[in-house]
Amino acid sequence: MGSNEDGKASSQHIQEKIMIVGGGIGGLACALALHRVGLKSVVLEQSDTLRATGNCITLWSNALRVLDALGIGEQFRTLYHNILEYEIFNQQGKRLAGLVLAECDGPKPHELRAVERRFLLEALAGQLPPGTIRFKSRVTSIEKSETSTGITDIHLQDGSIYNAQVVLGFDGQKSVVAEWMGLKKAELVGQVGIRGMAIFPNGHKFEDKVYYTVGKGTRSAIAAVNDTKIYWFILWNDWGEGYRSTSPEQLKAEALERSKAYQSRDIELCINNTPLEHFIKSTIRHRINTMDPTTQVVGTVTLAGDASHPTTPNMGQGGCMALEDAILLTKKLYPVLTEGPNTDSPVAESERIHLALVEFQQERHDRTYSLSVQSHKVGVVMQSAWSVICFYRDWYLIPKSLNPKYFLNHTLFDVGKLPIQLS
Repeated sequence: MGSNEDGKASSQHIQEKIMIVGGGIGGLACALALHRVGLKSVVLEQSDTLRATGNCITLWSNALRVLDALGIGEQFRTLYHNILEYEIFNQQGKRLAGLVLAECDGPKPHELRAVERRFLLEALAGQLPPGTIRFKSRVTSIEKSETSTGITDIHLQDGSIYNAQVVLGFDGQKSVVAEWMGLKKAELVGQVGIRGMAIFPNGHKFEDKVYYTVGKGTRSAIAAVNDTKIYWFILWNDWGEGYRSTSPEQLKAEALERSKAYQSRDIELCINNTPLEHFIKSTIRHRINTMDPTTQVVGTVTLAGDASHPTTPNMGQGGCMALEDAILLTKKLYPVLTEGPNTDSPVAESERIHLALVEFQQERHDRTYSLSVQSHKVGVVMQSAWSVICFYRDWYLIPKSLNPKYFLNHTLFDVGKLPIQLS
């Protein structure tokens, strides 16, 4: 795997062309995209190993197209089931609406796969050159260099300092890079959830569908990962932090208690077949970026993924948009960084990089903003605890929303191909 052995830099001051802060899905995908076009990058990851928090991530067609562009898409189609239908029920088990994804408009086949995060991270990291990922590299501060034009200094907890020409912040909702830029932190939306992955060694009974259930102030979902694994979650209204110092045993007990709200025992079955290490509880946060997107560029530093547009998970697009960012950032940087011998001053080169990053943010803003707003609205309606709104939601909004003419429109986005593919 592309990393150094101890996670520490070999000297105090290290010069690098492109630094990626954050070794999650978006950061590793960006490093791989850059590698595919012949650009070297270094990924700074604060953990001592790949982070697989969350068990699974849902990848729609737009995300699978990114993996295809990176040259690794087919292995996910082999290992993970393509979900064929969407069904929504109320707490009493009454079917409210359903949709066969193959009947939706747009290029086919449509894809929706629940993919294990660890496998996705390993697939990305396994394609990177050794030494690309620097584990145990916690960033403590960032500053523009006073001695080198266009250079940014990245200070690590171990005392190392990286001098980088380009810095890409893929460091999640609690981004150090975003904080340095002065962006406000992602805000609570009043929802807390427990999710997990059930294991059925002899196979499970569930079809390749999303079984989605809505109630008063609560909802849950079940989706097949493969023949033996099921991804599930339960979400409820709560403005607290929700997860601090909670043992796996407590999480299981709480999930089982929450499952009593549903007449169907399917979610209870999944909870009881989930190993303790696969229970995760988290608060839901977001930040709606109404401001000028160019505020996310400072010199030759920019943000992407959850650091740029932290989004609620209601439409399953947070990770998908981070993957999109990885390809589109690479396509913006490639022509600027591969112009050949440059006789201009360093200032001119840094200005071209800056303009490329500004263009990236301007072009991404409409999509990431609209999806973030839409995802938040979906969450508000689906989590309503008001009887009148629940009735209107269940018998009017949900049947109307599962319209094959536009249900998958947001997944039709295509990043295209990389400008070249060297390896």
